[in-house]
Amino acid sequence: MADNFLSRLRQKQQSYVLFTFLRRPYSRRDAINRVLVIAAIVAAIVAPIFLGGRGGDVAEGAGEEFLAKRAELEQLKEQRDQEGRSDELDALIEQLESETHLGYIERDGDASDKGALAPDFRLLDLEGNPHRLSEIGGPIVLNFWASWCEPCIEEMPEFELVNQEAAGRVTFIGINDGESLETAEQFANEVTMVSYLILLDPTKSMTDGPYPLVGRPTTYFIGADGIIKELRVGIVDLETLRKLVGDLIGEDVGAAEQDAVPADYGEAAIIILDSGRANYAAAAELIERWRGQPEVLSDPGWQRNMEAQTRAWSDLSEQIAALAPPERWADIHERVSDSMAQIANAAGPLVRDALEAGDADGMQTATTLFDTFRELFALAADNLEGVIETQQ
Repeated sequence: MADNFLSRLRQKQQSYVLFTFLRRPYSRRDAINRVLVIAAIVAAIVAPIFLGGRGGDVAEGAGEEFLAKRAELEQLKEQRDQEGRSDELDALIEQLESETHLGYIERDGDASDKGALAPDFRLLDLEGNPHRLSEIGGPIVLNFWASWCEPCIEEMPEFELVNQEAAGRVTFIGINDGESLETAEQFANEVTMVSYLILLDPTKSMTDGPYPLVGRPTTYFIGADGIIKELRVGIVDLETLRKLVGDLIGEDVGAAEQDAVPADYGEAAIIILDSGRANYAAAAELIERWRGQPEVLSDPGWQRNMEAQTRAWSDLSEQIAALAPPERWADIHERVSDSMAQIANAAGPLVRDALEAGDADGMQTATTLFDTFRELFALAADNLEGVIETQQ
C-alpha cells in the first residue's frame, strides 16, 4: 500500500513536469509553472558553479505580525537616537530584536555533528510565520533541500509518508536552501505536495553558517533533548527513514502500526474522488472541443452538456465538504475540498454566465480557472487516495 502511495506521488511529479512542458499555457499560473520548471533544470546545471548565490531577503514573505514588530523595532531605535538611552527603552529594543531575529541563534555547545546540541535558529514558513527550532519541542527530522536538487525532490514523498505515519509524534521540517518563496511554494505545495513544515532560508544563512553541508539533501535526526542523534547525507530510503524516526520516538513506525482510516470515510472519499476525476475529464473534453471549434459555443447540445457539468461540480463540492476526515488527514482532505470548491464556486458561475451571454472571452477566463484548479485537484486527490489506501 505504501509503495502504491509513493508511486502515485512520483508519477504526479513526473507527469507534472512533462505536462508543463508539452501543453500550451492556458493561464498566467501555467506560464509561471513552466518557467519555474525550466529554471529548476537550469539551476541544476549551474548550481555547482554558483552555489554561493542567494535567493533573496531573509524576511521575504514575512507575515503582517512579524513585519509590524520589525517596524516597531525601527521606531524604537529612532526614538532612542533622538531621546537617548534608557533602561526601559533598551529592554524593549532587546526584546524585539530577539523576537524578530532571523537566522542562527548561538547556544553554548552547539554544532552540526552527531552527539552535539543542534544549532538553534528562527526562520519563516511559507505563510510568513516565524518558527524557532528550540521552541518546537519533541523529536525533529530536519531536512535541507532545494528545487534543483533531484535527490531532494525524489525523497520528499518518503518524508511525507513517514510524517503521516508518525502522526504528530515527530516534527518534520524541510528547510529550502537559498531559493525564493515562490520557488519553495511551487515545489513544496504543487510538485511534491508535502504537508510538513517548510521553512525558508533564501540567503543560505544556515548552510553558510551553523549547518555547513557536504551534499544535498542532508537530514538531521534530532532528539527531544535537542541533541543530534543521527545525520545522513544523500537520499534516505523509506526503510531507513522509518527506523531512524522510530529510534527518535521509541516506537516502530510504519503503515501497519497506524490506526486505519475509518471505512465509511475512506469508501465515500474514494467514490467522490473517482467521480470528480471522471466529471472533470468529461468537462475537459467539452472545453477542448470548444477551443478547437469556437462555434460550438452557440450549439444548444454543447451548451446543455457544459451546464450539466457545472451542476455536477457543485454536487461534488458539497459531497466532499460533507465528509468528516480523521483529524490527522484533515489538511490533506481540505486541499481536495478547496480545489473542488474553487471549480464549483469560481469556475462554475463564470461558465454559466458565458454560456448565457455567448461570451467567448468569458468562457476563456472560466475554463482557465477550471484548468488551474483541476491540476490542483489531481495532485491533492492522488495524495488523499494514497493515504486512504495506505491506511486501510
